[in-house]
Amino acid sequence: MSIKTALGLNADSHIGTTASSPFTGSPTFDEVPFHISAGRMPALNSFVFITRDGDDIAHYGRITMGREENPRADPVALQQNSAYQIGQKDPRQSDRAPHVTRIMYVRVLGEVQMVNGEPVVREPDALPQTGKAVFEVPADMLPWLLNLPTDPKDGIFIGNVRMGKKTTSIRIPLEMFPRQSTILGKSGVGKSYCGGVIVEEAVEKKIPVLAFDILGDLVQTTEELGGKNFRAGRNFKVPYSIIGWQEFENFINLTRDQAELVSVVYDTIYNRAIDMLYKTGSVDIPIGDLLDEIEHYGTSIGSRATAGAVRRVRESVSRNNLLTEKSEDWINDLADSPVVNVFIGHLGQHQRSLIVGACARMLQGIRRIEKVPPFMLILDEAHLLLPSGEHTPSTAVLREMVRTARHDAVGVVLITQSPSSMDRATLLACNTRIIFALDREDLRVVAGTLGDMSEAAIARIPNLPRGTAIISATPEIMRHSIQVHIRPRRTTPGAPTPDMAKEVEKWRERRK
Repeated sequence: MSIKTALGLNADSHIGTTASSPFTGSPTFDEVPFHISAGRMPALNSFVFITRDGDDIAHYGRITMGREENPRADPVALQQNSAYQIGQKDPRQSDRAPHVTRIMYVRVLGEVQMVNGEPVVREPDALPQTGKAVFEVPADMLPWLLNLPTDPKDGIFIGNVRMGKKTTSIRIPLEMFPRQSTILGKSGVGKSYCGGVIVEEAVEKKIPVLAFDILGDLVQTTEELGGKNFRAGRNFKVPYSIIGWQEFENFINLTRDQAELVSVVYDTIYNRAIDMLYKTGSVDIPIGDLLDEIEHYGTSIGSRATAGAVRRVRESVSRNNLLTEKSEDWINDLADSPVVNVFIGHLGQHQRSLIVGACARMLQGIRRIEKVPPFMLILDEAHLLLPSGEHTPSTAVLREMVRTARHDAVGVVLITQSPSSMDRATLLACNTRIIFALDREDLRVVAGTLGDMSEAAIARIPNLPRGTAIISATPEIMRHSIQVHIRPRRTTPGAPTPDMAKEVEKWRERRK
């Protein structure tokens, strides 16, 4: 079988011929100029195959730039025609005009060689040749070239790519989940919508999802998927004993003497809770145990702050609607429900970090003893939970979870509109990146993670249309980065951007 037959190359996909001239350049090991055939309009970032002598090998690459030369459209010639009113015909009558030359450039990414009758991708080592046919990669060959699955059960259906006149589905391997992912994009470009797509795919694969929802994007989706919605402080709480002293101290107003007394005792309770967590998965420590320890220790050292410390701790914990003494039922719900969605949008930022950090700490423990199955953790507005330059106990446990979660078969998806405000080490630890339109400041932070995308394609990211993203990943997940149109949601998206004029009109109607 010839390489053309194996790759499905024919007249329909033929788009040009490799070229060489002092003006356009010649093929090198890295870049190949080619003349575009009349009537063909290959797009920036399109993948192409380039033939060479013999029937058993071809180069492949990505279109990175293009140019059109037309001496009749030279500004001087156009000005002269106008000034002298020569009335020359259209300087560009068609692609077939003999004076119109269209050239595009391909960045060489690899070679395909026939081995035992089958095409095999390998690193490029041969010099591309001039005068050889260039073919757009057929749509049905693109997943193969990118080393992506085509069977729905093996991949996450994220979106579609148009190649020529045809469209192909893009599925990311399931290895994406435990290797951590991030979805980046400025407000209103579709990143939360894409997060919903990933939730749908996880549920379809029967992988439980735990999401912390700041904007309410997943409330309706959770209901439609048969999951459970919670509201932090109402029906979702965390055990007081697992939040760490620095976080616990922020909930109670202690004097200096009281804080010194309670911190010693609380560290004992916290270490006890951690030990229980990794042995039984439960951290049920009554608040009375903490109060007894405070009183016993305070009395033993003769502290006059003892009574006041006991009183303030008791009152603070009893009044706080985020803390509890027992492990909550949501842990069992994570094992039994397709989605557990926790709304935290009404909380202050410190409270959000406390809830998410404490849950992350608990989840690592109960996952390691198999109390819950492997699961996905979705964190929207991740820059608020993992801010750059801050090292609170809550952010530290989240950073550690992102770094080590794959060993526990836990997948983490971080969604943010401000990667420049997010902890850089955590951002770079994510192996798959789905990048929507970004402001240039944020783009500078992630530009180096876009693999083999051309500079021209990266420069266009700030202007990507809504719902279009560039997906890049480590080679173990996908061979090359690609621009994708995110697929339609099967569930109802939440928290849409409001139409201000209509909202004002509704408000005035309600006032009547």
